[in-house]
Amino acid sequence: MAPRLPTISNPLLRQELPWLVSELVLLIILFNANAPELWFWLVVLIVILGYRIERWWSSRPNA
Repeated sequence: MAPRLPTISNPLLRQELPWLVSELVLLIILFNANAPELWFWLVVLIVILGYRIERWWSSRPNA
């Protein structure tokens, strides 16, 4: 029987975990990319981070 993974009780962390994992994977890809791929993956990472910052900025309570 496979061990059960612990459930994440914090709803914010549960919501952000897929994004954090994808950003970590993109950073690993960036570290291993050759020169032509580097610019593509760097732009992908910047677009994702920009989207997340915009969503965070617009979700502030006083926005």
